[in-house]
Amino acid sequence: MAYPNSDILVSPQWLDENKENDKLVIVDCPWEYYSYTRAHIPGAVCRPGHPYIKELDEKGGQTVLVANEAEFQKLLSDLGIGADSTVVVYDDWGSLFATRLWWVLSYYGFNNVKLLDGGWQNWVASGFPVSFAASKPKEITNPVSLRANPDVIITIDELLEKYEYPEWQVLDVRSDDEYQGRAAHGNKRTGHVPGALHLEWNQLLENSKDGEAVRKFKPAEEIEALLRTAGVDGSKNTVTHCQAAVRATITAFALELMGRNPAKVYDGSMAEWANRDDTPLE
Repeated sequence: MAYPNSDILVSPQWLDENKENDKLVIVDCPWEYYSYTRAHIPGAVCRPGHPYIKELDEKGGQTVLVANEAEFQKLLSDLGIGADSTVVVYDDWGSLFATRLWWVLSYYGFNNVKLLDGGWQNWVASGFPVSFAASKPKEITNPVSLRANPDVIITIDELLEKYEYPEWQVLDVRSDDEYQGRAAHGNKRTGHVPGALHLEWNQLLENSKDGEAVRKFKPAEEIEALLRTAGVDGSKNTVTHCQAAVRATITAFALELMGRNPAKVYDGSMAEWANRDDTPLE
């Protein structure tokens, strides 16, 4: 069984064959800049700033919600992404930060984005060359016109209204300890949204617990079985969340890869939900 929406996932072989395309922008999405300077895919630019791509407060700190339009437009400029670009994203963290950028691009209406399956580790393990020289962003002649897409996001007020609706399902992709309330992650309260389904994000990947291994997406049959076992109903509206809406985005990517309707990522996630007093937890 092939992935129903396989176009959004590419192999190292595909990327090597297409990396000289003038319209292709390869974005390395590291946790810290030094991993990019150590080595990266030839021609790749480095995503600047924090990997969560959240809006900044007046002191320059991360908030719990996605970067605003002005901040993201600057990021696109820094990366050399124009309206006619094809973007390939990757990282060395099991694709977590790459899919966060994929999702923010999708949220702002830019959908020509592909993920390198298995990320940096797969590129190196496949024997392709690496570079140590920083790449300059490409010149943008046709800027992206940003337009927020409400179909891929849900706010706390919307979730409070809809989490109990029979046609909606909340998919919590955190660890077992977080879901069961045994790990707080600095939150005031612990637990999960009442009725939420649970499927830890890394179960979607091969070698899921080994951060140094090649972590490609599991075959479509296995992902479908995981979703079915978790109780994910393809006919319902799906909300994905975690602690900071990073793990939630790789799950949203997997759902799209499997041909499901776009998931609504709860961008505030538990960083918001578990630190208010008017939100139910069990």
